[in-house]
Amino acid sequence: MRITFVLVSYGGRQLVVDCLKKLAEHTPQPYEVIVADSASPDGTGEWLAANLTGATVLRMDRNLGFGAGCNLAVRHAKTELVCFLNADVEVTEGWLEPLLEVLDARPEIAAVAPVMLNTDGTVQEAGSVIGGDGWCRAWDGPEQEMFARQVDYASAACLLMRRSAFHQAGGFSADYEIAYFEDVDLQVQLKSLGWTVWLDPRSRVVHARHGSSTTDRAMELMRLNHKVFTRRWPQELADRPDVVGLDEPEREHHKYWLRDRNAGYRVLLIDDRVPQADRGRGDPRTMAVVDAWRLADPNARVTFYAHSPERAEEYAPALQAKGIEVVWGVTDARRWSAERAGLYDVVVVFRPHNFAQAGLTISKSQPQAVKVYDSEALFYRRPGQYFETALTSAERRRLAIEARHLRDQEEHAFNWADVAVCVSEEEARWARGIAPDTSVHVACYPANLPGDVPGLDGRQGLAFFGGFDNTPRTPNEFAVLELVDDVLPELSRRHPGLLLRVIGADPSPAVRALARNDIEVLGKVPDPGVWLSKARLHVVPMRYGAGVKIKFVDSMAAGLPFVTTPVGGEGLHLGWMARHLVGESPAEIVELCDRMLTDDVLWTEIQQALVEVCRTKFSAAAFRAEMEGVIVDCGALPSAVG
Repeated sequence: MRITFVLVSYGGRQLVVDCLKKLAEHTPQPYEVIVADSASPDGTGEWLAANLTGATVLRMDRNLGFGAGCNLAVRHAKTELVCFLNADVEVTEGWLEPLLEVLDARPEIAAVAPVMLNTDGTVQEAGSVIGGDGWCRAWDGPEQEMFARQVDYASAACLLMRRSAFHQAGGFSADYEIAYFEDVDLQVQLKSLGWTVWLDPRSRVVHARHGSSTTDRAMELMRLNHKVFTRRWPQELADRPDVVGLDEPEREHHKYWLRDRNAGYRVLLIDDRVPQADRGRGDPRTMAVVDAWRLADPNARVTFYAHSPERAEEYAPALQAKGIEVVWGVTDARRWSAERAGLYDVVVVFRPHNFAQAGLTISKSQPQAVKVYDSEALFYRRPGQYFETALTSAERRRLAIEARHLRDQEEHAFNWADVAVCVSEEEARWARGIAPDTSVHVACYPANLPGDVPGLDGRQGLAFFGGFDNTPRTPNEFAVLELVDDVLPELSRRHPGLLLRVIGADPSPAVRALARNDIEVLGKVPDPGVWLSKARLHVVPMRYGAGVKIKFVDSMAAGLPFVTTPVGGEGLHLGWMARHLVGESPAEIVELCDRMLTDDVLWTEIQQALVEVCRTKFSAAAFRAEMEGVIVDCGALPSAVG
């Protein structure tokens, strides 16, 4: 048994009974209950002692209040954890497990709280901030702002705490009258001892707020205890803005500064959409960059701003559970940034269109921030590639204008940035040439390299891997159509019965129409690596694109050799392997594929060499080192480095 639930009663016996019923209904973990009755005038203490089974009831001879009652109950507890619980709180299904996970994963956290809801389901409190005036304010923002994070304090109406931390802090201070501020004081004391307190929004409880004091008496107690609190913690309050008046337009940014003041650093990342790492389109790398900023300092505030709301409600919760704030659906970027003026230490913008649409506007309210441009690829190159195959003069003119426009954006972005990130050394050289005063780094992508890569036995057929976005004329659609129209017929003639599997999220209508006896269009699969490890050869005759194509890094990690074009092979460190894996024309690709399908010795040599490239150039350790270089250059020292 790990947990003792501590309740303090002063009247309201039915509330206690109802609270414990909900606790039993929604808490499958073993626990014990201690109720401290603070001399209830209506006989609640006597009734509980006589009728409450499966719980310990302690009775005080006078009303000493919440703090004294909790201290008494904790002295009788024997468990590792104690959970303070008001009788007017109703726990909900699955509420406890996330809180236990937080304490098990983070030994420096003393206590963790759920989000408290009103009876109508709206947010009552998601942690609270403490102002320089000593007053506190519950955080009750929109659902987007419900993410795991360190808080100034969380109400002890429902708070799970390590008993050892409670004792180290000396319990609830006896300086406070009956109620109010004793839980604030305790958590400030914990912080002074090196502990932290966290909120986890995966846990939700309902707080009905049935107080036992009249409004006048409550305000009197609050004012008395507020004076005690400000007297005890003058240095802690000295550098904070006041809470009173926090909603005035000129002070809105103070609210976010108070919320995020505990963070080691504050970084804002701006991109198209919440990363959909299982759907390609560069999102797996974006997610890896976000994770790098999150993991560099567990106490950092990482905010992800998605310009588009595309699938945000589906993909945001996984980021929020990691402690990442996710923002989407903003209609006025200037206004949004003004509400957080001066908040961020670093602003990162991914890709040129986001730089133009939101990055420039938002960064104007963050003049103190280090500016980072993460290019992912040189986008201006793609319309230039399409230009070569354009069929009309009007289309060529449109592509030329688009290429010029994108190049101007990218040159502006690289020169705007203090620090820039490219995915290959080839693109980094271009960036350094056009932005000599910008510090340019290379950070590509961390592949998931299994410990045991399957060899040739059991592998058969071809694979095509890449996301399609359910949209015509994407680079991957062009590539798979060329494969089927210009490469597969001759390969099938030489290798009868050859099967092609097309793997990738959201296939377009033209891709879905390819399905036939020798072509399986699998679409999105839970783990592409499973299918890549079954194929003999990955073939992607890619004509359009820039940067490093993650699909080939994933292919390396699965031990699957590939054949592609110079565009596809860019930045992959192929060395001597390029003459066996990279072909310009469909005819060259056919010959390369034919040899990889028939020469087992060459296939094995190529596989071993690709796995080694993946291990040295695209491993998690290599990417972590690359991103640490970026983060250090921004002045935000990762904890792993420090």
